[in-house]
Amino acid sequence: MKKRDFAAAEAAVSDKRRKKKKIRAAAITAAVAVSVALCLVLINFCYFPLGYLWVKFSNPKIAARREGDLRVHFVDVGQGDAIIAELPDGKTMLIDGGVGDYDSKSALLRYINALGIGKFDYLMLTHPDADHAGGLDDVLRCFGAEKAFIPYVTEYDEDSAYGQFLDELSKIDCDVKVSCTYQTILSDTSEFFYYMMILSPFQQGIDGSYYEAANAQGATDEDQNAASAVLWLEYAGRRILFTGDITSEVEEDLCEQYETLGEECFLLQAETIWGEQVTLTPELDKLDFLKVAHHGSASSTSERFLQLTTPEAAFISVGVGNMYNHPSQETLKRLNGAGTDVYRTDELGSVILTIDREGGYAVDHIGRA
Repeated sequence: MKKRDFAAAEAAVSDKRRKKKKIRAAAITAAVAVSVALCLVLINFCYFPLGYLWVKFSNPKIAARREGDLRVHFVDVGQGDAIIAELPDGKTMLIDGGVGDYDSKSALLRYINALGIGKFDYLMLTHPDADHAGGLDDVLRCFGAEKAFIPYVTEYDEDSAYGQFLDELSKIDCDVKVSCTYQTILSDTSEFFYYMMILSPFQQGIDGSYYEAANAQGATDEDQNAASAVLWLEYAGRRILFTGDITSEVEEDLCEQYETLGEECFLLQAETIWGEQVTLTPELDKLDFLKVAHHGSASSTSERFLQLTTPEAAFISVGVGNMYNHPSQETLKRLNGAGTDVYRTDELGSVILTIDREGGYAVDHIGRA
C-alpha cells in the first residue's frame, strides 16, 4: 500500500472511531436522561411531589410521640389556625391549614413532615376563611387524607383558598362529610380509648343551624365565623375544645343548651369498632383545655362561656404584630380572671399539649423560627 493510501485509510478508521464515540456518548447521555426522568417520575408518584421536595429539608426537631400519649400541636403559622392531633391509637388529624402564604405553608408542611406523617386519617376545615383554608390544598397534594370534614358552603369563588381546597379534595380518594352536631370519631383500640364529637353547628336545613345564616343572601364574616365547626376531644379524663372562629353568640348558645339540659345535652350512644356500646357525654363544665376562638378576638371567649367551662389552659393561634391587634386585651383579661394559663404562638412559636394515658399533661413549645 502506498504511503498516501495508508494515511487515507488510517484517517478513515479514526473518523469511524470518532463517530462511534459520539454515538456511544449520545446513547449514554440519553440513557442517563431517561434514568433520571424515570427516577423523578418514581419520586413524584411514590415518594413526594417534585415541586415540594423542599419540604423534606430544614424540618423542626420534634421528639417522637410515646405510646398511649395524645399530642396536640398548635402550629405557628402566623395569623391563622393549623392544629395537628397525634391520637393515642397512632392516627392523625389536621384541623385547619393556616394562611397559605409561603411562610405559613412552609411552616405547616415542614412540621407535618417532621412528625413523620405519611397521610392524615382525618382532616377538618372549621370554616372557609382564607386564614384557615389557605394551606390545605398543599397539604392534600403532599400528604392526603382518608376522611375530611368540611363546612356547608353553597357559594364560593373557585380561586379562593376554599375553592382551591375543594378542587384538590376532588382529585383524591377521600371520604368527605359536612360537619354537623353529633358526628363522632372513636378510637380503634379499647386500650387507649378517646372520642371526638362535633358540638356545633346543627346540620344544614335544621331550624337554628348557623349554616343557614352563613349561606343566606348578604351573609357577613361574622355569620361565616359563627358556622365554624366546634370539636370536642376527650381522652384519659381530659377534655379539649376546638372552636374555630365562633362568636360569643355561639358560645352563649352552647352555654344555654348545656345549662338547660346538663350532661344530656350532647349525650350519645355509640358502638366501637370492637363492638362495645359506649356512652359519650361531653360536659362543658368539666373542660380542661380551650383553643381560643378567632385568634383571641374580643368578639369571642365571653365571660359567661369561661365561667361555665373554666379551662385550665388556653391556646391562641395568632401572628406576631398582626393588624387586628389579636389577641384582644379584653379577652386576655377574661382568661386571666378565669385563672386560665394562656399559651400564644406569637410568643412561643408552635405549642405542644401532651396528655398521657393516666391523664397527666404537659405543655411544651418550639421557639419561633
